[in-house]
Amino acid sequence: MEPLGEADQLTIGSYRLVAELGRGGMGRVLLGVAPDGRLVAVKVVRPQFVEDDGFRTRFRREVEASRRVSGAYTAAVIDADADAPLPWLASVFVPGPSLADVVETTGPLPTEAVVRLAAGLAAALGGIHRAGLIHRDLKPSNVLLAADGPRVIDFGIARATDSEGGTEITHTGWLVGSPAFMSPEQADGRELSSSSDVFSLGAVLVQACTGRSPFAGTSTPQTLYKVVHAVPDLSAVPKELRGLVALCLSKNQALRPTPAVIASALGPLAPSVRPWPAAVHALIDEQYDAIARILELPEGEEKLAASDRGTAVLASGAANEELSTITALPGPEHAVPPPAEADPPANEEASRGPAPHRRPSRRTILLGALGVSAAAAAAVPLALSRTSGTPIAGGSGMPQPATSSPSTMASPSTSPTLSETPTTPSTPLEPTYKASPKWHTMISTLDFSPGGKFLAVGDWDSTVMLWNTPGLDLATNLGTSPPVPDAVISLTDVVKFSPDGSLLASVNHAATITLWDVASRAKAGTLQGDNVQNDGDGRLAFSPDGRTLAYGANSVITLWNVQNHSLVATITNNPVERPVLRNDDGNVEAMVFTQDGRTIIASTAQDLLRFWDVGSGTLTATVENAGDGVIALAISPDGKVLATASRGEVKVWNVATRQVVETLAFSQNPVCALAFSPDGGMLAAAEEYGYVQIWSTAAWNPLQGLNQATSLDPKPFMPGPLVFSPDSRFLVGNFNYSLALWKVG
Repeated sequence: MEPLGEADQLTIGSYRLVAELGRGGMGRVLLGVAPDGRLVAVKVVRPQFVEDDGFRTRFRREVEASRRVSGAYTAAVIDADADAPLPWLASVFVPGPSLADVVETTGPLPTEAVVRLAAGLAAALGGIHRAGLIHRDLKPSNVLLAADGPRVIDFGIARATDSEGGTEITHTGWLVGSPAFMSPEQADGRELSSSSDVFSLGAVLVQACTGRSPFAGTSTPQTLYKVVHAVPDLSAVPKELRGLVALCLSKNQALRPTPAVIASALGPLAPSVRPWPAAVHALIDEQYDAIARILELPEGEEKLAASDRGTAVLASGAANEELSTITALPGPEHAVPPPAEADPPANEEASRGPAPHRRPSRRTILLGALGVSAAAAAAVPLALSRTSGTPIAGGSGMPQPATSSPSTMASPSTSPTLSETPTTPSTPLEPTYKASPKWHTMISTLDFSPGGKFLAVGDWDSTVMLWNTPGLDLATNLGTSPPVPDAVISLTDVVKFSPDGSLLASVNHAATITLWDVASRAKAGTLQGDNVQNDGDGRLAFSPDGRTLAYGANSVITLWNVQNHSLVATITNNPVERPVLRNDDGNVEAMVFTQDGRTIIASTAQDLLRFWDVGSGTLTATVENAGDGVIALAISPDGKVLATASRGEVKVWNVATRQVVETLAFSQNPVCALAFSPDGGMLAAAEEYGYVQIWSTAAWNPLQGLNQATSLDPKPFMPGPLVFSPDSRFLVGNFNYSLALWKVG
């Protein structure tokens, strides 16, 4: 903040100008004083922009659009003149450093402060979107940390829908924004929706948590490539926010939560008169002192604090950062759709700011089912988000917030009455909304119990949960698998029920297998093999009689006696004293038992299928050229048919002859998951962009496609396993670390 000199323009409109707050790509930002003594931030446009014949018209529309935005977390535009020699606009002012300055000066914010930041930014975006705008340039330098909470500024480059059918304020042909915080669709020059701002919000939160952008590169082209293609590393993001941030950063726009959903997921927050760390409030106080000196007021003058502290916004986010404007081919010109009518009521509380309440330590998952006809050409998935607090329906447009308010949400069942024998649900999985105290990180695996009574879910906390499938109530939080060192992500990457449903096996990233007694919810045993390592993509399989458990990771498969927990055999590259089943050709990608339990079929990354005799420990057959990277296997309930998944196709094999009987064209992308329905009538496959195809096994003809993604966006998170309910009526998949549930029969 520098006082103006005699050579500077000292008035503009009715405002006396006293200091320069900063310079940005669009012009200077000045501190002004209104005739009534209020402080304002005045943005004066650079002269070169005025030379554009259409600029004043666009600027006038920008001002009109910005004036429609109101709320506690945005800087209100209070005055402007598009016809001045240099057009200008004035907004309310409050001292406060930008988030970019705070992170650079004091380091990342603590978790509680980031939660408050997220709540405020969600409320701000809600107000901007209700006005029919898209911010387009949400970044740390456009977020100010005022004494009472965050403020979003510089939404003047937004795109508005005007009464004449929609005109883009920003000059057509220019892609405006900051590369490291753009959405993929913005970086590609595609049409934007409000979900673009949600992606930017996720990137801002990562920087607030970690001190760095999730997509920063050494050059602008590299940064843009990462935005479009790279999966961000969120390991340093606090557990309380990791799942929510992951959803915000989904490459698939339809999977990103709305601002209202984000506010709901964060929950009511406890009141605080000093929401930021002491170092941040010290920076705020320094700005007050600097302003007082410029205005020649006594230090700590109460008049300044009473009239301006915490009520206005410092519009200097561009002070220390030139706006990065990138020339790109414009996307299709369409008006931004008006905000959904359901959004404002759901976001009403968020727009008023966080309500007084204790801060919840865990996020919420809302579970439900969406029934569609099996004969439909496409089924609609219901993504069950661990963090957003709402079912997220697939299809075009943004997911909508849940209609149930937090006050009406039922609590999870903590002491359910459970029968020892699983039973098939007597009613369909109708939509239900239940709060879970635990689900705040990413879902990694799932499995139905044989009778359909339970759905087991594992997450990145090594937490294992059982859900009652009738209504999907939380039955039991089994707790965590044995902990692993902090340097290793504690990942429960597989859960698997035994054939009789009495045991549940889970394995974490340290390759520790835990057996759970389903009836008592107690640990029934722990298995830890020598020289067994988990690369984060392990596999579990019970033999059909339930007596043997196979675990595969890297190039090793271990076979365990379930009753006495002894290691029976090892499939490995290295000889050991026990019977050895050698897998000399790469990592174990997938494995299944044959129906009689005597053979394990394993696939490798080298396009091989290998058949191992469990009893003798010998390799009985090898099938070469099984596919372009066979990464998923499924065996039919009768054991006669094997399905293999690779890039672009699914192959169907006769197990007895080891011959291909059918090749199912599917996708040019890798096929990552396969599942036969328990009745044997359907085969489902998922490819890496979230599209699911179901075939009839009678004639291998397609039945329906389940589109989890609205488009083939580059490199979203890989989908997890597919699993049918035991009655074959429902299919559950794990996509972008949320669950998708379809009714298929």
